[in-house]
Amino acid sequence: MYYRLVTEKPILGAGYQSWTLKLPATIGRSGDADVCVEDESISRSHCQLFLGNDESLQVRDLNSLNGTFVNGERIRKVHSLFPGDVIQVGAAFLRIEYASDTDPGKPPAKRRSAQNNVTQPMKAHRFEEAAAITPPNSSKRWWEFWK
Repeated sequence: MYYRLVTEKPILGAGYQSWTLKLPATIGRSGDADVCVEDESISRSHCQLFLGNDESLQVRDLNSLNGTFVNGERIRKVHSLFPGDVIQVGAAFLRIEYASDTDPGKPPAKRRSAQNNVTQPMKAHRFEEAAAITPPNSSKRWWEFWK
């Protein structure tokens, strides 16, 4: 399973960002972190995202100074995550999105609009045109094949 992290608010100096996660993934300020967010309010190794025994996405705080919050609530132990949940690490707000079961590079599905739902009318054929159609390399007409 592949998940994506997307910034809820622009990060100072970096703007909006997104990361496709290869689990387990570490979020932190260090260049060695899988999700590197360069902000002084974030520890070098702030928290870790991983798949639990039941294949659910989970997060654990790595003894960060400012703590890790999920949907505004500070976590003290392993916490399960769902798509749409917001993780706060320091001053960064990161939203969890489900990316794909098999392909991390697959672009997200496009939303359908009313303009894409318009159907085109079928082309009408006259009977005379259909009667003139014969299969290639055949001298039979279409109605002679069922005799």
